[in-house]
Amino acid sequence: MIDLLQRYGSYASSPKEKESIIIPKQPLMVKHSQGYEYFDYRAYGISHFYHFQVTQEMLETATIVPDGTVDIVFRCGQDHLDATCYGAVLKMHSIEYASVFHLNDTIFGIRFLPGKAFLPKGYPIGSLTESSVPLAEICQDQAMMEGITRSNDFKEQIELFLAAYIPDYQNYYSPGVRPFSYRMVDEITKVVGIINVNELSQKVGYTPRYINQLFNKEIGLPPKTFSKIIRFQNVLLALGKDQHISTIAADMGYFDQSHLLKEFKQFTGISPGNYRKSLTKGTAIRI
Repeated sequence: MIDLLQRYGSYASSPKEKESIIIPKQPLMVKHSQGYEYFDYRAYGISHFYHFQVTQEMLETATIVPDGTVDIVFRCGQDHLDATCYGAVLKMHSIEYASVFHLNDTIFGIRFLPGKAFLPKGYPIGSLTESSVPLAEICQDQAMMEGITRSNDFKEQIELFLAAYIPDYQNYYSPGVRPFSYRMVDEITKVVGIINVNELSQKVGYTPRYINQLFNKEIGLPPKTFSKIIRFQNVLLALGKDQHISTIAADMGYFDQSHLLKEFKQFTGISPGNYRKSLTKGTAIRI
């Protein structure tokens, strides 16, 4: 599917830029799915596309954790449109939060980059935090939505979405122009969330008050919360490697290991050690 990356090159991330872009993870949902596959995009505000089948284990066990971003989720193979846009969550939720999931459903999803989601006609993502909206309420492209819903072909679904999404994105943002909030998001992500609003203010030249207002309006999260989620997502990445938890805690700027353990359990419901064990028992997780 490499042609999907090359087709809209003027806005796409370079290989070097992509190395620094974090892929927001929902590991406990992916672990309990069936036939999970994803396509790494990391351009135009999109992180990746994914496709899987809902299992009974997922409905009973999976949880949704904070990832600082927005997802669009389609139920596929249906004779009627069933697509939902989910905003960022601030705490762990049971899978019931994703009410679109039903046993044996085939799901196609689009996950956006943290803090950089673009919705049809610039719909404000800040209004979606801890909530969801039927996609049909914010998107007028009925042909695209129905085409994705009827299909079970992963590549075709991606192509249908991009064919509608990219022109809308390009019409909204002039070439080379990005929202100012992107710069602040980049400052936070490149230091894996280890930054406070006063330090961010010094880097971007705006007052902490203005930064807080802009984050809440455009991203739907205070910068402190967004930074905490970015750090947590980097902890998930580090746990997939052979690093001791105390080392991860030090690298990620926690006061100590117990601080990491407490925050991790708040976000996932399990300890980092149990999470790491789950990686070796189930599907190899790359989300």
